Amino acid sequence: MQTLLEIIISGITLGAVYCLFSLGLSLVYGTSRVLNFAHGSIYMTAAYGAWLLSDGGLGLNFVVMLAILLPAAFIFGVLFERLVIRPIRAHEHWKTVTMMATLGFAFVLDNFNLVLFGPTAKTVSPIVAGHIELGGVIVTNQTIATLVISLLAVAALQVFLNVAPLGRAMRAVSQDMTGAAIVGIRVNRVFAFSFGLSVMLAALAAVLLSPVYLVSPLGGWSPFLKAFVIVVFGGLGSTQGVLWAAFILGFVEAAVISMIGATWTMPIWFIVLLVVLLVRPKGLMGKWGD
Repeated sequence: MQTLLEIIISGITLGAVYCLFSLGLSLVYGTSRVLNFAHGSIYMTAAYGAWLLSDGGLGLNFVVMLAILLPAAFIFGVLFERLVIRPIRAHEHWKTVTMMATLGFAFVLDNFNLVLFGPTAKTVSPIVAGHIELGGVIVTNQTIATLVISLLAVAALQVFLNVAPLGRAMRAVSQDMTGAAIVGIRVNRVFAFSFGLSVMLAALAAVLLSPVYLVSPLGGWSPFLKAFVIVVFGGLGSTQGVLWAAFILGFVEAAVISMIGATWTMPIWFIVLLVVLLVRPKGLMGKWGD
């Protein structure tokens, strides 16, 4: 019973955080059809920012750190779209070129972090210290804070996409880019906003996860690979699919770690992904907005 409770708590927490991180990748693909290979490196750069603002010298608390990091991440995402992605869209083979450009940008960020912060991994102090005991299972307050903040952020994003005019514009662009432009939606504005929102979500995930995982120059590739599997599992560009996929794979990971060890996590993930794609080649939810 205790093992089951551990799997449930861990699965819910992992699912919430993976959803938060993967939604940014899905949003960008859903609106602009750009697969951003730099998503993991951007996440790790934000994690270094969290370290710099806290343990790296400034010693700021969690709220102040978010107040600085999230707006900066949003601006970075908008500038990235306008300066790197938008000029490429005029190219005949822009989808392939943007993938290569984002991959190259990921290497630039990784080496920038390596030069600036060095090869030694950094650690970030927990948002909140202490722990509680739940049914014989010790749960850290950091885990509880991560879960609550992640779920609130995901819920807020869903409300934004379904209620806010700009959120509904993002859904419209994802479904029919040409039709959205005809009815007066500023498609380029939607592209820029989706990139900004994507980077901001990655930064929030970085702040929540940096106290749990080490911050290192190449540490963004493992989260990116997991986000990529989740996005494909749920259906490319489908926000609802990402929600389901993140929690399903979160529970799978928690069960695998508990039963056979963490090294088997990704092999089992890929087996589950292959089974799903054999049954539903487009993933769980088909296309964005379903």
